Amino acid sequence: MKRGDYIHALIELREPAQEGDATAQVSMAAIYHYGLGVSADFSKALQWYRAAALQGNVDGQIGLAVLYAAGQGVRIDLAIARMWLSIAADALPPNRDRIRVAQARDRLAERMSPTEIQRSDELINSWYSHHKAP
Repeated sequence: MKRGDYIHALIELREPAQEGDATAQVSMAAIYHYGLGVSADFSKALQWYRAAALQGNVDGQIGLAVLYAAGQGVRIDLAIARMWLSIAADALPPNRDRIRVAQARDRLAERMSPTEIQRSDELINSWYSHHKAP
């Protein structure tokens, strides 16, 4: 990927991603999300971001949030997007990245109704209490 040879990267990443390597899964997702060397495929990006996110990978969680906020590969769901940003922010150490993710989460909340925020809070609680995600 660092050389920009995305087709070769897809080939090399496929097996580790399928075996559960969250870093490989995020890389696969990014290739499909941004159409790097292939046509953008938001459904495949969603699949790989989700696999990584469920393992606690922050980049996967942020990627999922972006897809849900933009309605790429899924219908727009700001409650789910806010949930993943909240979980990612909680997982990051106190640094600029954490501040940036928290700010993105808070800007997203400004676009949400009280009902959507409540639903998002319920999803966050479900993640922390049962490790369940929508």
